[in-house]
Amino acid sequence: MRAKEYLLQYQRAEQEINRLLEERARWEILAGKVDSAPGGGGRRGTAAARILDLEREIDAKVDRLIGFRREMEGVLSRLPNPREREVLLRRYVQGQGWEEVAEKMGVKANLKL
Repeated sequence: MRAKEYLLQYQRAEQEINRLLEERARWEILAGKVDSAPGGGGRRGTAAARILDLEREIDAKVDRLIGFRREMEGVLSRLPNPREREVLLRRYVQGQGWEEVAEKMGVKANLKL
């Protein structure tokens, strides 16, 4: 696996967690609507069970993401140049665009259009 692909794994995992959090929020809204509807007891249980399943899935993925981040930080910590390490952390862990990375590090971005 190439270095860029390795680093992009973190971003993809974080995007998946965000998607699951959005799905959980939708189920919570649905559960609230079911609570206020007459005779919605059975559907409320379904919504609550789905929310619980999502929370478990999110927790497991967050745990894996934290482990992967620690692994990735360990790999990056072996880079001899601290500026290179900062660039990679900003870009792939913090998800900053190249322009933002350059700005935060006080460097002019050399962009070719």
